[in-house]
Amino acid sequence: MKTIRGILLAVFLVGILCALGGLGLYAFRQKLGLSLGAPTQEVILTNTPLAPESTPIVSMTEVSVTLPETATVTPTVTPAITATSETASTCGETATWNILILGSDLADTRPVRGSDLTRLMRVDFSNNKVTIFAIPRDLWVDTTGLGLNNPIINATQMGMVFYEGRIRSPQFGVSEIMVDGLRVSAASVLKNFNVQTDHYLALDLNQLPAIVDAIGGIPINVPERTTDVSHPFVIEAGQQTLTGIQTANYSRAFMDNDFGRIRRNQILLEAMRQKLLDPAVFVKIPALFAQFSNVIVTDFTPEQITHLACLMKNVTTDSLIQESVKPEWTAAGLNGSLLWSHVDVLNRLKELGFIPK
Repeated sequence: MKTIRGILLAVFLVGILCALGGLGLYAFRQKLGLSLGAPTQEVILTNTPLAPESTPIVSMTEVSVTLPETATVTPTVTPAITATSETASTCGETATWNILILGSDLADTRPVRGSDLTRLMRVDFSNNKVTIFAIPRDLWVDTTGLGLNNPIINATQMGMVFYEGRIRSPQFGVSEIMVDGLRVSAASVLKNFNVQTDHYLALDLNQLPAIVDAIGGIPINVPERTTDVSHPFVIEAGQQTLTGIQTANYSRAFMDNDFGRIRRNQILLEAMRQKLLDPAVFVKIPALFAQFSNVIVTDFTPEQITHLACLMKNVTTDSLIQESVKPEWTAAGLNGSLLWSHVDVLNRLKELGFIPK
């Protein structure tokens, strides 16, 4: 099935939420959503990827995969970095944050709606640097000990962790239920990737076409003619402005594989960032936030969002790094899942700064 994997939503969320900057100082420094709390799940790393079982009660099964003999990973937990008066600040911050970004599946593409996109975003204010790491939806992950009971789910695809957490939530409000799904997702990220989550952003991706249309579309230079056999549409190559539906179609087009979709969304990210630099877009921000605030969940304060928006304006193309799990680090698993080399993925996350050296 075709899905949207748009990291561009993260940049857009930063833009629309910064509209809250006109609040009083007290409200300006209050979180917009519930805190996830500090995950305490012990990180367990192995050199053996995880394989899905065919039984409803899922458990872990070892699969033989050849990994580099010289590769090593030292499990550590990333501490939250706080600003101090002794360090120089950029855009009002000196911190480095690891942000978990999730977007729910589109209702018309999957009957069971998990997280269609999972991104780790690292923002380094002191160095004016932003790093984004894409985790494929179908990556098979260990969920042992994360509280997914009745029935017990000890392993599943990364995108389904959000769903499994939500359906077990005892809450009634949409935002509270999403936060429960985010808590399990953050614990899964810590357990499998050794990355501590400092903040989160989540959005219902059903709203993506409306959001794009509300800002007047996305100017973009499409590098190649794009289509999808199972969902007929054609987007020609060249400079153009995509509508909301065209953006959704382009980002979820399955011409090659999921890694190809991730590459297309990296192009969309830069196009969206450039769009948000247009002063005319910021004029619409207050109305946009009022229109879509019910489908946005985050634990940022308005003050932090204003600082983050400032950083996204200042960061140069060279300082905006986009990477993902590489195809050569994965192997096909059962039921469309992806097995993966823990050593390769975690070593790269360490090189990118998500895991302290």
